[in-house]
Amino acid sequence: MRYILVLVLFSLLIYGCTESTNPVNPVQTYSPIWPMPGYNARNTSSPYAPTVVMNPVVNGALDWSFTFPSGNFSDGSQFCVDSRGFVYYLHQIGTLGALYKFTSDGKVVWKKDSLMQNNFAAISLSRDESRIYLVAYKPGINDALFCLDSAGNYKWHLPSALVTKPAIGSDGIIYSFYNNSLTAVSPDGSVLWTNALVKGSAAQNYIALDREGSIYTVNYPSTYVKVSKEGTIVWQFTAVNNFSGMVLDGYGNVYFNGYSDDKLYCLNNAGQLKWTKPNINAYFSPVITSDNRIVVSSGINLISYDTSGSEKWRCQGFTGQMSVEGLLLDNADNVYYIGDVSSGIYAGSVSFNGTKRWEVNTGLHGTLPPPVLLPGGKMLVAPKRALIIQSVN
Repeated sequence: MRYILVLVLFSLLIYGCTESTNPVNPVQTYSPIWPMPGYNARNTSSPYAPTVVMNPVVNGALDWSFTFPSGNFSDGSQFCVDSRGFVYYLHQIGTLGALYKFTSDGKVVWKKDSLMQNNFAAISLSRDESRIYLVAYKPGINDALFCLDSAGNYKWHLPSALVTKPAIGSDGIIYSFYNNSLTAVSPDGSVLWTNALVKGSAAQNYIALDREGSIYTVNYPSTYVKVSKEGTIVWQFTAVNNFSGMVLDGYGNVYFNGYSDDKLYCLNNAGQLKWTKPNINAYFSPVITSDNRIVVSSGINLISYDTSGSEKWRCQGFTGQMSVEGLLLDNADNVYYIGDVSSGIYAGSVSFNGTKRWEVNTGLHGTLPPPVLLPGGKMLVAPKRALIIQSVN
């Protein structure tokens, strides 16, 4: 009997030491916090979705492309990629758009007709990647938060939604704007709470979450707020208006780009101003590397700062004099970005220490929604009014 008990205790010890591939309490206490633009290069908005290595895009060469039906296109969409490399994209062709699911090599898995958006359109995934969330409209339904499953089947919708990218908490709660108020929504589409004091801002204004489940967003037009997971405002900081939301480092410092003054702002974890940096491209967010370096675009350059605001490196993004936009990071902290001039939309990359890696003209034309990375080492680019998706390997 004693021998059996020893075996049982040994088995429990071994089982208890087995780590999850994506634990609820991250082991690296000071690693950056998900979800954020750039650091979450698959754009899932789910901090605890299945982990996967984001391999470097090595060659900087054109790979597959996909051409949509021609027509009149609306404002612009963002890619969303799951851990297996499946790509979700809302194609905004007037008057009826379509939600697509692609394989990682550009084959159509399914197409869901009649979902449409006139503004920036973004897609988020549930923790287990079995649910897709986006704000769209369709015949008979104005802007609503839609939920579909990964097979493209309609599950539910919540009406009166503001066009924004939902954020997904570790418990599966969805954070978005309902009746233009910050709202928590259960996975089955029930409203859990709303805070009418926090109003939505620009459609591309991301909602960030920390490890405790607190919510960070912009209260229209220029107040930056931290809200508890129960819906109570913890702190607020008033600055200038913002287009792209906030990001957090592993110490709880908050970063955002002022849209009307072109400055990078850093707040401490109590919402107090630490420092600012001038001449920042305010249209896209900064990104945070795995060792808590902040990378921003500043005109034609990328600049890296540490958490104290000291510059670590800078690098010109493209050979030509074009601005760099839409920053992303892979698991090696290589930086990826895009830019557009009359000759086309370019994609480029620099290493973690600011050394130029490659650039390529994608052959696409038009203004720029954010790109995305695929786990297999590819980057996807599309113009704002997308006729073609282009992959770079």
